[in-house]
Amino acid sequence: MIVAVNEIVKKPRLLSLPDEIVYIEDKRKHEIKSVVIPARYIPSIKDALKKIEYAIWLKRNEAGLVEAMPDYGDIVTDIGKKLED
Repeated sequence: MIVAVNEIVKKPRLLSLPDEIVYIEDKRKHEIKSVVIPARYIPSIKDALKKIEYAIWLKRNEAGLVEAMPDYGDIVTDIGKKLED
């Protein structure tokens, strides 16, 4: 199910539909902003979630890691690129 951001504001219960994957779309830009997956599927996607969470963490902290370890900057960047693939 694809819903607009403003629809979520009007009907927040759309986020808790037990049998639906909800795609939240910015209707003006026609791009998906978020995907809401029912929690009962967490065991099935646990490994993917770990990779995604690490990629987000790495992106947030990449500048600090490169600054703290200038000799390893390329390695940190390469790891981030590998995880995105």
